[in-house]
Amino acid sequence: MPEKTTGFLKPEQLAPIRNLSMRAKFIVEGMITGQHKSPYHGFSAEFLEYRSYIEGESTRRIDWRKFAKTERTVVRLYEDETNLYARILVDKSASMKFASNKNGMSKFEYARTLAASLAWILIRQRDAVGLALFDSQIRASVPPRSTNLQLKTVLAHLDGAQPEHETACGNAINALAATIKKRGMTVLISDMLDDIDALRTGLKHLRFKKQDVLLFWVLDPLELSFEQQGHLHLHDLESHTQLTIDSSTAAHFYRQEFSRHRDALLRTCKDLQIDCEIMQTSEPFEKALLRALDKRRRLY
Repeated sequence: MPEKTTGFLKPEQLAPIRNLSMRAKFIVEGMITGQHKSPYHGFSAEFLEYRSYIEGESTRRIDWRKFAKTERTVVRLYEDETNLYARILVDKSASMKFASNKNGMSKFEYARTLAASLAWILIRQRDAVGLALFDSQIRASVPPRSTNLQLKTVLAHLDGAQPEHETACGNAINALAATIKKRGMTVLISDMLDDIDALRTGLKHLRFKKQDVLLFWVLDPLELSFEQQGHLHLHDLESHTQLTIDSSTAAHFYRQEFSRHRDALLRTCKDLQIDCEIMQTSEPFEKALLRALDKRRRLY
């Protein structure tokens, strides 16, 4: 297990931990230790499918079978009694495979670790959490629930997913929005490499469904600062097209197009009142998690 020195752990320090559940737990517990107390209202690791019986309630709500085993007076925690309905949408398209640092994490590994850590926190503070994995279409969808079993289900889906297929991020988000029935918070984790008009349509649909959206735009450091020398041999992870180009010419056009795409997406998020956080795969996960928890506090 890596040792924490100063500040938060970097993703490359966590990459050797292959078990996703263990990695997420290590990140969250490290946050709690770093702040000397839990920063999450209601944070608890005890029987999260239940809550304590409140004096004056009907005794018919008491789970007597649980009482017989534990001598604890508890009632079942149903979904309508949870604090928040949260949905975590994770992009698993082939472009998410990319990693410029062989010792670091790919965009997908970073995204699913972030999603697992966020689910771990929210479920343990009794929020209902759902998950959707998508590329050009929805590949897996888990409706929001708030039990310990739900956490295992979410982690199992994340652990079994592999980045593949072409991107149609905007269309997939639009299709996911159509399935949402209740108001809540949607956390979108993606590299957002898609047509800006399609992305705008999908994000507008989420807002129409009364979702408070938090976008984690996950990018490799090289995608944010493309500086290379000599000739480059490029391999498109989605179309599998290969091309050899001059790096200085490519860098000029790449920065120009990326700047245009970034400005358009940030402007869309501002217009739709969506919180957008650009995350590099070299940044500590705690930055994103604290951002998500801050948004949750402001909403609820």
